[in-house]
Amino acid sequence: MQYITDNWQEMANIFLNVVAALLAVAAALHALMSKRDPKSALGWIAFCLVLPFIGPLTYLVFGINRVAVAAQVSYQARVPRDDSESIFEPLGSQLRPLSQVGESITGLGLRSCDDIQILVNGEACFPAMLADINAAQQRVYCSTYIFLDDRTGNSMLEALLAAAARGVDVRIIVDGLGGTAYLPRIVGKLKKSGLDFHFFNPITLIPPSLHVNLRNHRKILMVDGNSAFTGGLNLGDRHLVELIENEHRTRDLHFRFVGKIVDEFECTFLKDWNHCRGISESTTYVPSNINRSESSIWTRLIPDGPNDDLDKLTELLVGIMSTAKERIWIMTPYFLPSFDLVGALVAAELRGVDVRILVPERTNIHMAHWAALHNLRHILARDLKVYLQPAPFIHTKAILIDKHYSLVGSANLDPRSLRLNFELVVEIFSERFASDIESYFKSRLDESTVLEDAMLVSLPRLLRIRNALAWLFSPYL
Repeated sequence: MQYITDNWQEMANIFLNVVAALLAVAAALHALMSKRDPKSALGWIAFCLVLPFIGPLTYLVFGINRVAVAAQVSYQARVPRDDSESIFEPLGSQLRPLSQVGESITGLGLRSCDDIQILVNGEACFPAMLADINAAQQRVYCSTYIFLDDRTGNSMLEALLAAAARGVDVRIIVDGLGGTAYLPRIVGKLKKSGLDFHFFNPITLIPPSLHVNLRNHRKILMVDGNSAFTGGLNLGDRHLVELIENEHRTRDLHFRFVGKIVDEFECTFLKDWNHCRGISESTTYVPSNINRSESSIWTRLIPDGPNDDLDKLTELLVGIMSTAKERIWIMTPYFLPSFDLVGALVAAELRGVDVRILVPERTNIHMAHWAALHNLRHILARDLKVYLQPAPFIHTKAILIDKHYSLVGSANLDPRSLRLNFELVVEIFSERFASDIESYFKSRLDESTVLEDAMLVSLPRLLRIRNALAWLFSPYL
């Protein structure tokens, strides 16, 4: 009997060893074939082979990138594209090679724009939004990451309710995480209002949907096909910078577009709307605007998200930076760039391009701020110029390339925006608009201080260790 028991134990041990070995080899092979970074692949392979059970299990949980798969499975909605002709090379323009980068990534040409207003902070943005909503006659589509129950949020809600009472088709999307994580929440009022409102990927226990990724960070307000707003502003008082008693004061830029590009905003919103409703439409999209060949402003809207090519936005940024001849000016609240982006910036600086990076002196997210402090040492080591903007916290996202190219929208230069969020950016080809944005940059530079490596080295050792640990988790911040 003891012999049989010992024999079974020996067979069980052999079986477990074989299973452990197979799991380790399978996980190691998966890492070998799927990882793009050889150091990452080698690390996972060694971890899986040295710790046969723990290694593969850890790799299964943390090592496999499920974001793209999950996004492609969940984001099945579609809406017909605007099939009206885009213009690849406007007559008399000299936009290439810059315009060719976005064209290669999207397969689309350019859309004309009749006018772009630069709206500085909530004091300029919210009255402009309310004026368009109050004048709406047909439809108002609004998508935001955060919608707060404060003076600004309630003014927006009242205007949307009044528009709906006039018979206007009002549709509202609020991100399922951003709409609930930030206080005071207005989503309860939205649900009770009777407005057509949906969460984007809501966080729920039943049915279980607890993913914190796949967030909709896009900001869109489209009115009657006539105007569209986008930029960095969420809907709340924190963007009212002149309110000194506002403890969360946040500087930012938003933009109001008029012209053919508005149709692109509408198509992007409708696709997100269909995703929220769980439907696919096959109806024909009827554009509201024409592509004017004589336009002096050319644009291209580029929606980006993990349901599509994960690296679309990174490829765009690397591409446009690689064409720069005179300047690359970057303003972003969170600066945790990939190696590809750092390489493009370093290459530009070596060509004699004026590279300037403007970041807040302190961000509103502690972990992101600590990680950025650690990362900035490597940026400074490559002789790139970084400027610190003093409080109030500046949330602006804008990039200037040479004299006629600007990139604005909702995306930050961090892993979450570049790989995990649904974002949108707008390419703007206009020397006049670039000049206006340049003036804003210069006003911020005048108030900024140059970051020196000594400032980072002088931090206490414990703080530097904290910053380095935060940097390890930067892909998830």
